[in-house]
Amino acid sequence: MLEDLDKAANESIVMLHVCAHNPTGCDPSKDDWSKILEVVKRKGHLCLFDSAYQGFASGDLEEDAYSLRLFSQHTDRIILSQSFAKNFGLYGERVGCVSVVCTDEEEQKKVTSRVK
Repeated sequence: MLEDLDKAANESIVMLHVCAHNPTGCDPSKDDWSKILEVVKRKGHLCLFDSAYQGFASGDLEEDAYSLRLFSQHTDRIILSQSFAKNFGLYGERVGCVSVVCTDEEEQKKVTSRVK
């Protein structure tokens, strides 16, 4: 994975699962997340985090959000999509949200305009 992230063109958009990777169930360790963050920062990638199973991997909402908190502390290039269908038991519905971390008010206005 690190090799693929490193080979990707600079400033690529990369999708990462916050936890409970589907379909593999293989989650990076905290040390792995630090290595992923290093490559992402060096390459200037924009991370799109998918969080559909928070609380399912470890049983702890805080622990399962580790990767997202780590990245939010060290980079301002994050998009988070959250699905609540599984952890709220709303399988027949599409309930969720998208959040975008912006560097400043000017970027926030551009993002808001594009999302609308």
